[in-house]
Amino acid sequence: MTAKWTGAICGVLLLAAAPVSADDFYKGKQINFLVGAGSGGGYDLYARLLVRHWPKQIPGEPVFVVQNLPAAASLAAMNTLANTSPRDGTTIAAVQNHIGVEPILGLTGARDNVKYDARAANWIGSATKEVPVVALWHTVPFQKFEDIIGKEVLVGSSGVATSDSVYPRVMNKLIGTNFHIIEGYSTNPELATAIEQGEIQGRAGWFVSSLMSSKPDWVANKQIRLLVQVALEPYAGLPDVPLVTSFTKSQANRDQLEFALSWLLMGRPYVAPPGVPADRVKLLRDSFMRTMKDAAFLAEAKKLNLDITPMSGEEIHALLEKQYATPKDVVDSVRSMMAPTGK
Repeated sequence: MTAKWTGAICGVLLLAAAPVSADDFYKGKQINFLVGAGSGGGYDLYARLLVRHWPKQIPGEPVFVVQNLPAAASLAAMNTLANTSPRDGTTIAAVQNHIGVEPILGLTGARDNVKYDARAANWIGSATKEVPVVALWHTVPFQKFEDIIGKEVLVGSSGVATSDSVYPRVMNKLIGTNFHIIEGYSTNPELATAIEQGEIQGRAGWFVSSLMSSKPDWVANKQIRLLVQVALEPYAGLPDVPLVTSFTKSQANRDQLEFALSWLLMGRPYVAPPGVPADRVKLLRDSFMRTMKDAAFLAEAKKLNLDITPMSGEEIHALLEKQYATPKDVVDSVRSMMAPTGK
């Protein structure tokens, strides 16, 4: 074989082995979008809004295909993402905001079931911060948060690790409330029906974004009464609803509560598996943040009553590092309150 032909063949081989640039990778591709929550709820609404606008910000405009995996409050989705999904940027998950600290807290009640390190995953960004509220039906006789302290209140939840379960447990321990949690509901629409029919008196961890998007008429017509904001920072639209931190009894209680509320800052997070090439991670992050500023996206979000207060992937990583550095005694105490069996 002549040197000319040898050089030509080597050139072809080198071109075949050359990595595909991120700008070219997604052309003609499909992105599997796992949603770690049931259909019709807040996580699902945000995810489906996002997939209607995100593709146009990605070179090649890949097709997003949504798959709901609500089992174990996003644990199934995150385990799938971290262990069996391809690590090429063609799978992304929308997960519940507690999933980043699940490895150290075990909110689903079984830390042995956690098969990932959240710090190794590639966090893309979050669409908004979250503010849970204690929301009771208008016929319930309690008018203020102080009125329910020590009184039994029947609230509903769609899972042991959701905000509707973990935050009532925390308030029961740190504030002295007596929420009795019914966890047999599958979706937000089921919970709303249960409230209307009097099966439960309300919810004690309902995200404001979900409430405003799914039941704005309840708020406007005062069919639902908001007693307290379960957050570190208030929701701007609720100036007369107090923060739960104002009801803590000691600095130790406040430290525990602040850790328990810290992941609400990454309220609607999106994440790719570990091992995705760095240039694709950057492309996904940059395109996500461009979507958060896109006029058409923001207009539809406003129409759906969905707040947009984004957090970047880099900021999520920094928050996780801070959470994992929390003193062990604080983590242990919060785990004992939040996990259903104190494990």
